[in-house]
Amino acid sequence: MIAIFFRNLARDLVRQPLRTILTLSGVVWGTFSVVLLIALGESVGASQKKSFHGMGAGIVLLFPSRTTLPYQGFKSGKPVRITPEQAEDLMEKVPGIETLSPEFVWSRRIRYGKQEFMNTVRGVNPSFERIRNTIPAKGRFINPMDMAERRRVCFIGDVLATDLFGRDDPIGKQVLIEGLPFTVVGVMAKKEQNSNYNGQRDENCAFIPWTTFAALYGAKYVSNIILRPLDSGRSAAVTQDVKGHFSKLAGFDPKDPDAIFVWDTLEFEKQFSVFFAAFNVFLGAIGALTLLVGGVGVASIMMVVVEERTREIGIKLAVGARRRTILVQFFSETLMIMIIGGAVGFALAAGVIKLIQGIPSEEFAEFFGEPRLSALVVASTGLILLAIGAVSGYIPARNAASTNPIEALRK
Repeated sequence: MIAIFFRNLARDLVRQPLRTILTLSGVVWGTFSVVLLIALGESVGASQKKSFHGMGAGIVLLFPSRTTLPYQGFKSGKPVRITPEQAEDLMEKVPGIETLSPEFVWSRRIRYGKQEFMNTVRGVNPSFERIRNTIPAKGRFINPMDMAERRRVCFIGDVLATDLFGRDDPIGKQVLIEGLPFTVVGVMAKKEQNSNYNGQRDENCAFIPWTTFAALYGAKYVSNIILRPLDSGRSAAVTQDVKGHFSKLAGFDPKDPDAIFVWDTLEFEKQFSVFFAAFNVFLGAIGALTLLVGGVGVASIMMVVVEERTREIGIKLAVGARRRTILVQFFSETLMIMIIGGAVGFALAAGVIKLIQGIPSEEFAEFFGEPRLSALVVASTGLILLAIGAVSGYIPARNAASTNPIEALRK
């Protein structure tokens, strides 16, 4: 039975080679489009999420600003000022915080030898390393002893290290920040980062103890505070408790929405995930429409095949073949054509994805990531292919099964 099925299928495919090529080309191109679009969409989403996490995962940023509501005799417009000591005191005053760091952010001239750049200098504490993923590739990050002794030490980004030192090892060497010597104690490992808040991306920054920053530059009030909640699900509640605590210290209405601007990256990440989920559905829909065109072509060709084999169908029905058998036969042939075209399209898409993975461009890889044939790509493509194949096969198969055997034998 199986041998007869494949013999009939091969006969129909070989009988009209041009028709077969045109029919399969639509399915091949449609499958190729579905695989490539879904793979690229998934890859771009994963790459952008990874780059966003380069700034830090599950973090909350608080930026002291100005009041917009009058409070206890103070008019609106009062500046909200928070000291780094008050920021670090949050760990004891507000429950639910895993770790935090106050932060001073200023642009400063950084010089080594003849190389000089105007780059961002950040005054932070040792917890900043874990919060912001500033992991050392060489040396170390700022430690508690640096903080206590207000040492002139700095941890620098990998791009800044290359700009200043070229191929030389920066560890132990001194750079001048606004003319004051700082010893380089570490260089950040290269990381993907597609966003930041104040100043440049971490790869271009210099990080020094906030105690040193405050002592040298006379800074009293933080530029911002960065923290990570213990429970990501309670991020909003912890943030509200933090604002309530600062409202008592700085004297502003705890309901004032603008006194402290809050950027909860967890909420942003949720929106980010929804956007890319919709983006992937959109790309999949475009690919599915392309494949649907191929499916319509297959259905049209199979209608012609049914017409050509009308007498054969009539003989089978006359000798006792069931209509369901006829329906299954033509439905299976259509589905097999879809599967053959799908397999070829899938193989071509896999080859293109392999070529994309070999592109050496860092800029390309940073945005598009590394497309791959994940379980989502394979499953999505398979389901779309089978769904369109089922619809394309059912219509001609139903026509074949509804053939009148007497009229068929007269032809």
